[in-house]
Amino acid sequence: MSGSFRIVVMAITFFTSIISTRYLGVDLKGKLSYLITISSFIWMVLDMGLYRSFPYLIRKFPDKVESLFSWSLIQFVLDTIVLTILGLSMMHIWSSVVGYTFNPLYIVFFICLITVSQLAMQLQSLYLGLDKIWKHSLAQLINSLLMLILVLAGYFFVNKTDRLAYILVITILTSTVSIIYYILNHSWVDLVKRFDFSFILKSYKAGFRVFLSTLFIMLLIRFDIILIKKFLDYSYVGLYSIAAHIIDLLQIASNLVGGLVLVKLSDSDNDIEKWIIMKKLLMVFFVLLAVANIGFVIFGKLFISILYGPQFTPVYYVYLWLIPASFGLSFGSLFNMYLNSKGFPIISIILPAIAVIVNIILNILLIPIFKNQGAALATSVAYTLWFILIIAYEQYCTKGKMFQYIIPNKPDWVALWKESEDLFNKSLRKVIKVFKIR
Repeated sequence: MSGSFRIVVMAITFFTSIISTRYLGVDLKGKLSYLITISSFIWMVLDMGLYRSFPYLIRKFPDKVESLFSWSLIQFVLDTIVLTILGLSMMHIWSSVVGYTFNPLYIVFFICLITVSQLAMQLQSLYLGLDKIWKHSLAQLINSLLMLILVLAGYFFVNKTDRLAYILVITILTSTVSIIYYILNHSWVDLVKRFDFSFILKSYKAGFRVFLSTLFIMLLIRFDIILIKKFLDYSYVGLYSIAAHIIDLLQIASNLVGGLVLVKLSDSDNDIEKWIIMKKLLMVFFVLLAVANIGFVIFGKLFISILYGPQFTPVYYVYLWLIPASFGLSFGSLFNMYLNSKGFPIISIILPAIAVIVNIILNILLIPIFKNQGAALATSVAYTLWFILIIAYEQYCTKGKMFQYIIPNKPDWVALWKESEDLFNKSLRKVIKVFKIR
């Protein structure tokens, strides 16, 4: 069910990206990507890794769900009030630190983007931990559909206003709708009596490793945007962000599946069972990514020119250098969830930190010379290194046992093919049955 919803959401998100990019143009697209990147860093620091640990905490402490739910709402209110006061009173400092010239309206938009995104991600992770997949998936579908409708409305009817402000507003609005949906569908109990602040403090202590790991992963994924803006300008950021967005779309599935797998793996202490699950995921995502990337190599240049406009054609050449990154990021994200299922070990911080350092050094060396292609090459090297380091570490810890369980052989591929055929046939029969009923 999650996969079916995710395919639809990915398609809607991709179409929304096309319309919003044409609506904004290269320079404003670069500014939007930069602001979203910076806001993501800020809310992740405020969250301190708590949202990433929600599925794990809920599976281990199911009686503490209300405490986590309540704290998410309390933190949202406190963060919004405090950041708004600080933002409006210290606007020039924010502009200097962030590297973007804010006015009062934009600083409010920026703060709302931070706090609303944080709460939406926390509630999303909470629903994953509760195994409420249908409601979680429906919320994502509602969010993406509403965003598409509002972007289309802006494209056709809102052309004489501040386009960047319009996109920021509807981004905040759609996330708010998701939050309202999550809140209304939550089984309310006596939140005051069940609220356990001591558990929240313990959760932060337990989640600190998750925070560091998540922060380094975020730096690994997004710091190139900041460096491109530093060395070049917003137009280069706009072009690079489209290529990076394609990687994000390909990684959405692995992020969702990884979140679901974290719940599954956290319930098991058997390494072999975990390895078999990871092998199947590795095979499925290898096929999906290979097909997607081959299709892009053949048709990507034409599609980008048609969909985004001729000014975005250079995105094609940037993405070619990001193809290894699509594999490294998806595989690394999946296997990092595997590490987290073992209690968020310290190695889950060290490995992405190493990859981040390599990525920053390569970006600093390559961006001034090769511009966006240099950033893409640095990213591909860093993502691939991250995945290889995870595998090497686990192989070492298991004394060479893991490889024999995660490396697919011919029978595994045959089994995958048969399972795919069965799934296709079942889906086809359901579709035929629905049409017959109608």
